[in-house]
Amino acid sequence: MPADSTRPEPFDAAIDDSAEPPSSLFRVEVTNETDATLDVARLAAAVQLALADEGCEEANVSVAIVDDATIHRLNRQFLEHDYPTDVLSFVLEPPPQLEGEIIASFDTARTEAAEAGWAAEDELLLYVVHGALHLAGHLDKDPEDAAEMRAAERDVLQRLGVTVSLHDSRWALDGSPKSTRGRDE
Repeated sequence: MPADSTRPEPFDAAIDDSAEPPSSLFRVEVTNETDATLDVARLAAAVQLALADEGCEEANVSVAIVDDATIHRLNRQFLEHDYPTDVLSFVLEPPPQLEGEIIASFDTARTEAAEAGWAAEDELLLYVVHGALHLAGHLDKDPEDAAEMRAAERDVLQRLGVTVSLHDSRWALDGSPKSTRGRDE
């Protein structure tokens, strides 16, 4: 997504994680297009952890946090789905030099977080991790793939200090999704 010239420069985060190979190079730019105050360093770290866990050694990823109207328009434009969604991810260049975009809706995060029983910022973090895992090649259309993705999401969230909500059936062991809303790639 093009950056708005009135916005501050994107955040470029680096994480110090002994599990990450020393030769890894990640650039994650986070743009908050909402009025919400968000921890962009935490969002960038989530992308980096998810990609490092999947064996990516080099990545350039932009993350845009938007409202439901914006993600609805993008979902319709690029995937021909006429509804807002939680997260979209687009691979621009596949690994080994991964380039991609993640667009997540803070409006949807706020709504879904209330139902799930945790903070909207944690729900948004889940969406960003989910998008990063799609960039790394994870699929989630069948139950086995969805269970693998959910386990990877939980691992990254836990490493970021997030405890998944016990009231949220998305964390069932079978990996089946909580709602029919689904996630878009």
